[in-house]
Amino acid sequence: MSIRLLILSFGFFLISQFVFSQVDRREEGFNIRPSDSLLKTDLSLSFKLSPIKGLTNKNIQPRINYTPMADSFKKKSGIDITATSTLKKPTWDVKQKFTEDYRNVSEFSKDYNLGNVSTGSKTVILQCRDHEYVDGDRIKLMVNNAVIHPNITLRGDFYSIDIDLKEGINSIDFIALNEGSSRPNTAQLRVFDENGTLLSSNKWLITTGFKASLTVYKQ
Repeated sequence: MSIRLLILSFGFFLISQFVFSQVDRREEGFNIRPSDSLLKTDLSLSFKLSPIKGLTNKNIQPRINYTPMADSFKKKSGIDITATSTLKKPTWDVKQKFTEDYRNVSEFSKDYNLGNVSTGSKTVILQCRDHEYVDGDRIKLMVNNAVIHPNITLRGDFYSIDIDLKEGINSIDFIALNEGSSRPNTAQLRVFDENGTLLSSNKWLITTGFKASLTVYKQ
């Protein structure tokens, strides 16, 4: 065997080993080594998305097609809107009068009786609101000596709450927790039965710590 043939045989052997080793590695797959955690690189990426405009973003100006009326169809009012008005301006000044903001509130430093009502309804609906200055008046609602709501803030609209009645006498107390920014504690109360019939309507003016009481007798 000549030296040339020996060199060719050895070269062919090396090429075949390289090819088979590549095939085996493909079958085994490959692994990605994690990068060095100590390597400081800037991995922050920023993306700028194009806004998608819908129908609400389109500048559409609605137009109304109309045909002007002919002069013969126009109604003449006979009123000159450019003329100076002959109406006199009112000279009175109307102001709503409130009974709140008394300097001497000693007359309201006592319990107040809202009256007695009788009903066959199993439930009554209480509605109360601050009917004068809405100044942050707060009350505690008690029914038969049990606290139903510990802190109700009276506002300009009615606060409603349903009360289940027991047989016989039911005592409902509204205790003034404060007097707001304008003394005393003021409120309007309306009482309805379960059918929406008005049973009672009343108001109270009391100072802090005192109560307005309503008695409801369930027949």
